[in-house]
Amino acid sequence: MKRADAAKPNIIYIVLDQWRWDCLGIADSAHPVLTPHFDQIAWEGSYYRRAYADCPVCMPQRATMLTGFTASQHGMPYNNMRGPRSPIPNARSLPYRLSREAGYQTKAVGKMHFYPERARFGFEHISLHPNDYLNFLEDNGYGGAYRGHGLGGNEVVPAVSAVPEHLTHSHWIVDEGIRFLSQRDPECPFLLWLVFEAPHSPFDPPPPYDRFYDDFDIPEAVIGDWVGTAAEPPALLAERISKKADRLPPQVLRRLRRHYYGQITHIDYTLGRFFGELKRLGLYDDAVIVITSDHGEHLGDHQLYGKYTFLESSARVPILLRLPRQQRQYQRRVDSPALTADIAPTLLQLAGLQPDAAMAGISLLDLPERRVIYGETRDAVFATDGALKYIYYFAGAVEQLFDLNRDSDDRQNLAGSGEYAAAQAALKAGLLRYLNANQRPAVEAGALRIDPAELDIDALRALNPWAWRGPLRYGQGYD
Repeated sequence: MKRADAAKPNIIYIVLDQWRWDCLGIADSAHPVLTPHFDQIAWEGSYYRRAYADCPVCMPQRATMLTGFTASQHGMPYNNMRGPRSPIPNARSLPYRLSREAGYQTKAVGKMHFYPERARFGFEHISLHPNDYLNFLEDNGYGGAYRGHGLGGNEVVPAVSAVPEHLTHSHWIVDEGIRFLSQRDPECPFLLWLVFEAPHSPFDPPPPYDRFYDDFDIPEAVIGDWVGTAAEPPALLAERISKKADRLPPQVLRRLRRHYYGQITHIDYTLGRFFGELKRLGLYDDAVIVITSDHGEHLGDHQLYGKYTFLESSARVPILLRLPRQQRQYQRRVDSPALTADIAPTLLQLAGLQPDAAMAGISLLDLPERRVIYGETRDAVFATDGALKYIYYFAGAVEQLFDLNRDSDDRQNLAGSGEYAAAQAALKAGLLRYLNANQRPAVEAGALRIDPAELDIDALRALNPWAWRGPLRYGQGYD
């Protein structure tokens, strides 16, 4: 049956959790990750090679990706905030506007990480991970097997899935997406948001993906010239010590990276079933497909794991955009700086709606050649024009500057260098204007805030806040 309004394209919005920019086949990096389906979307569309999360943290990014407003605008620069501006009112969300203003059917599947857990944020219906996935495991005789190996959601040692491949959350999310295609209303366009938990730690791919990269050469971790020196930001030192990242031997790091790659390839391969179903139903060619991540993963670089920083391995993400056949620009490579905040206004534009003028995000179809983007976390703020990147850490007022054209791995800190002084000052001044415009507490008395830098190394080493294993049974969520 033909849709009543064929001018409005179906939209498929795919998000991986903690997927770094260079673990993508088409990125041609040192990481030998096989992603044939993601690469195909890039060949059929546009690949934004210098895209960033303005706040590389899970919950803030979900608000940003669904609204076009950055964390500095919506006021949630870290997880688990319960303030009055968190989350943004549903009326400003992408699914709300598509549903109310353009007649879209909206469905979300996977890791929402909203507060409260069952909030819909404008979606008509959600199949929620971990809650609904845990009930699925119960129904299939695997109650209590989610993270059944005993590792917590942020522990960074290798593991293997405690459930078979066809019962993993990545497989379940794809199954739920395929089920939606058969249950949708064929008389209206749809937005389907698929959000995977992987390759977020624990690094526990199922067989055969746990051994998939055994015969591949694994690159060594990148270590900046500032790591382990007096110039290392205290905030990064605290992360390194408390997560015991400096205690993992090289062979463990290599196995961990193999498992991380395996999780990405597992998602890519199993999404092949979803793309195949789109083709069978005649929905593939005329759909908008966008693929991205909420943030990256340090993966041992600079003796760090996880995210939270504005180093490239954490803040830089892939963005792939494939338009309907009539609008398509094949094999387009875009080097203008982009934000995950740009996705929502892009999709509103493609659906015939006007993006909110207050959004920091702008349409990916209209990116200017020159652009400076900004970001904020609880620990730091940053600015980049795509060529140079400036980071300011509140603890100790530490500054970093990296020449991304010559150093895409943040190896050499150029802050304070006479050759770069003017460029550093310009990025810092723009960052101050951005933060002031959003009335952020990062600015005090007209200058970037300075926090105490003292660290209790023994107390940090004794911490273990990343080992929490739950949820285990009966549809409980992350909290």
